[in-house]
Amino acid sequence: MRNELGAPGGVIYEDRLWHLDHIAPPIPMAGWLILKPKRHVESVAKLTPAEARAFGTIATRAAAALERATGVKKVYVGVFGEARDFPHVHAHLIPRPLDLTDDLRGPLIFALMRTDTDRAPRKEAERIAARVRTALRRRP
Repeated sequence: MRNELGAPGGVIYEDRLWHLDHIAPPIPMAGWLILKPKRHVESVAKLTPAEARAFGTIATRAAAALERATGVKKVYVGVFGEARDFPHVHAHLIPRPLDLTDDLRGPLIFALMRTDTDRAPRKEAERIAARVRTALRRRP
């Protein structure tokens, strides 16, 4: 799969069912990853049994790799299919910084997406993407 949206660090992981990369600019936070099925599906309920099984495995492995790559103790995972330009299932894997303020905890973290400019350096996003990619290439 091509990196059509210019995500920092390029493709992090892909198999026959799923694709993982960094969120495309504008970057709300370095390490904010997007996991999406390769086929167009607009509801989690419409995932095939194989897609659902693979999702759990990939999301868990990617979250663990993201924790190691960023030093956070928790990764938020939110699954949506509602974005105006992306009406298909996609999961956001978001490293929860240790110093995250109360006004951005939980689903409020999506307020960081309300920007026209990068909130994090592209180089840092690329570095995290590379570290997660390396971790995911290792056998679980």
